Amino acid sequence: MSQLHIEEFTRPLTTPASVPVQGMQRSERLLNAREVAERLGVSERFIRDHTTRRLPRIAGVRLGKLIRYRIADVDLFITELHSQTSSHRSPYRV
Repeated sequence: MSQLHIEEFTRPLTTPASVPVQGMQRSERLLNAREVAERLGVSERFIRDHTTRRLPRIAGVRLGKLIRYRIADVDLFITELHSQTSSHRSPYRV
């Protein structure tokens, strides 16, 4: 996978340093994918997939090659997952 191809996936995650991030406290700690996965009880791969290509997306903060997550963004992702309706209907009508 070329570097350019990776950039295409992560471009929406970047925030220029000169732009203040709303709701971000200077002392707020950012989480890595492992920490987010532990909080949600899922794999790191699930987190990375929903950061780069699957919906709903988890907003991430790109720091060079690293991607970190705000707690508020993880909470928003959980809310979005909870409010989604399933497109798959159960044959048992449950």
